[in-house]
Parts: sequence; structure tokens; C-alpha cells
Amino acid sequence: MVNVIRILFSSLLFIVWNPTSASEIEDDPLAKRCLALFEIYKKNDLSSFLNEFPSQVVTIIGEETLKKQLNKKHNKFKEDYNSSPKEILITGIENIQSHPKAIERIGVEESKEVSIYIEGVNISRVDGCKFDRIKTKWYFSDTPL
Repeated sequence: MVNVIRILFSSLLFIVWNPTSASEIEDDPLAKRCLALFEIYKKNDLSSFLNEFPSQVVTIIGEETLKKQLNKKHNKFKEDYNSSPKEILITGIENIQSHPKAIERIGVEESKEVSIYIEGVNISRVDGCKFDRIKTKWYFSDTPL
């Protein structure tokens, strides 16, 4: 019940405060990358997953840790959605505050969050992909599931 209320509330906020159309949001490059991430989860594609993060982050966190994170997300995606959700909707894109350590350590200049709604057979959730911009390129800073 709480999830239903959260979904309805976030959808209402999106409609009221976001003047861009749904097609504009779905055409946004960050929205497309967020949606493509689920294909990476489905395939458990470590190389593609690592390429979504800046090399400094891979060095700091470690490839092995990122591999464990991807494996955990792959298993959760497989378990919760049978690797094929009924629907994934982009519900909004907004600017968010960059983490001070990310600004200091890797030069983050801007951060955004792509909000999503994922519906499966027995589960649904509101989640999001967070991105940081370093110079001219956007990287994941946090991934759903």
C-alpha cells in the first residue's frame, strides 16, 4: 500500500512540476542509458557495467567490488522480475546535489537522477539511476535495485 501511494505521489509530482513531455524524457540520453542498464543486469555484462563508471571510481572501489555489485543486481533482477519486467517507465529527470567527496576526488561538476517505475509480475518499485558529469561525459554514480 505504501508503495502504491509513493508511485501515485511521484507520478502526480512529475505531472504537475515537469513541463517536458513523456516522449522528451524517454528520448533523453540519460534516460536511455538508465533503461539500457537493465540489459546489462540481464546479461551480467561486467565489461559494459564497468564502462559506465569513470576509471577513477573503478580504481577507488575496485573491479572485484563492482563485479560483486553487478552479480547481486543481476540475481535480484532475475529473482524479482524474471529478467523481464512487465514495464519500466521513466517518471522524471531532475538535478540533484553532487556528493562533496565526488566533487573533490573525481571532479564531478553536475549530478542528475532519472526516476523510474519498474513493474513485475509480483513486485513493483520506484527507483532511479544517478549520474555525475565529469567534464563532458556522464557516468553512473548509483544504479537501481
